[in-house]
Amino acid sequence: MSSADVAPALLVALGVALCIVALASLPSGSRLRRLYGVADTDDRGARANAAVLAGTGAFLLALAAAIVADVPDRIVAGGALGVSAVGTLGLGWLVRYRDRRELLTTPDVSRERARRLGGAAMATGVLLCFPLVGVLLGASETVIAAVTLFVGGMVGGLVALAYR
Repeated sequence: MSSADVAPALLVALGVALCIVALASLPSGSRLRRLYGVADTDDRGARANAAVLAGTGAFLLALAAAIVADVPDRIVAGGALGVSAVGTLGLGWLVRYRDRRELLTTPDVSRERARRLGGAAMATGVLLCFPLVGVLLGASETVIAAVTLFVGGMVGGLVALAYR
């Protein structure tokens, strides 16, 4: 197996694993629910978490398919960043404004901390637009990598502040 085949294979394995975990966590009383802090009897929370896991798994499978189909790198990168930005923004909005605390991986998080974490997720979605713009404008790989590293540092700081 060449190194070019490893990345899609890993993406497929992880995507399938996430989908399996999502499906396995749906039955009432599933032990997997406890892994991400959802009570055994909380079907709504389990469905919400399963949707996030399955969506992430499907995204990884689509990313692997795009790589195998030799879609140009800039299109794959732009699509991945765009979907990640919109998904993270939407997830943050649900947590912050719709009080969907069960979507967080922290069990029994307070409403105030959830609002802060939702805001941090929304800010993350916006910050992901910076490397996306770099990709769309044809910036060099070095510039895109530098911007992405900067955004990653900012996101780490935002989440740490929100979690305090």
